[in-house]
Amino acid sequence: MPNACQHVFINAVTLGAIEIALQCRQRQRNPDQEFDWVGLLASVGAGVAAGAVPDWLEPSLGNPNHRVFFHSVTAAILVWWLVSGRHTNNLPPEARHVLSACAAGYSLHIGADLLLSAGKGIGIGNARF
Repeated sequence: MPNACQHVFINAVTLGAIEIALQCRQRQRNPDQEFDWVGLLASVGAGVAAGAVPDWLEPSLGNPNHRVFFHSVTAAILVWWLVSGRHTNNLPPEARHVLSACAAGYSLHIGADLLLSAGKGIGIGNARF
């Protein structure tokens, strides 16, 4: 199971790549638009923080199989609904973008645990080829 540093690394690299790709696409549409470093840091920072939430809510306490509700796909779906449901339509686009980064960070945590843990996940990180 990934530890806290591995979760931070996975989230920072993945969310950073996504944010850079999104901003490059926006710049293709509007070449005069400058790269938004503050937006990059806000999105990646929020996503990395949100990626730590499952372990804050359900710490392992030495048990590698500690995943319960907050480490489930159901919780990730609930988080996505909370940050992108109709109730968020009145928020500014920047706020919705940061909230989406939070949901992506939370989901990356769940995905990393699923793919990299032998305990209850697939355990790709522990596979021998």
